[in-house]
Amino acid sequence: MDHCGECGFTYADHGPVTLATEIADLGARYAAVLTDRGVNETRLNARSAPEIWSPVEYGCHVRDVLLVQRERLLLALVEDEPAFVPIYRDRRVDLARYGDETPGQVVSEIAFAAGLLAWVLDGLTGPRWGRTCTYNYPEPSQRTVLWLAQHTLHEEVHHLRDIERAVSAVDE
Repeated sequence: MDHCGECGFTYADHGPVTLATEIADLGARYAAVLTDRGVNETRLNARSAPEIWSPVEYGCHVRDVLLVQRERLLLALVEDEPAFVPIYRDRRVDLARYGDETPGQVVSEIAFAAGLLAWVLDGLTGPRWGRTCTYNYPEPSQRTVLWLAQHTLHEEVHHLRDIERAVSAVDE
């Protein structure tokens, strides 16, 4: 995957020079959607349909993706061609009690997790961006650290759209 037809994200548009800053800026972007809307917190924890995550649940997923991807990045920088275990995204919703978290808590944790990942990315130099790993989604394939960072940013940008739609559905 190098382009997302649904959200328009193109991986090649985001390179080593900008990725750390783009990821660090995610906290403010999520805060604008989850806390600056004037929507009641209870409604932000509500699902518009049983199969659609609430805005807060999407936010929790985003936070966890940032944290997991940071660990994967560090592993790729230490081990030669590591393979990653799945994060079990759908099971985490219940197991980690996403629906019980508050928007303010989630927003601060997204900013924190984005900052942690951005810090590591900002310190990467030339050859480290080309280190490889086996990424298992959607199917196992060899990827570079650069792709891993681009993919992480894509996930976060894509899920921001999901949250905006979920907030709009809650507002209706």
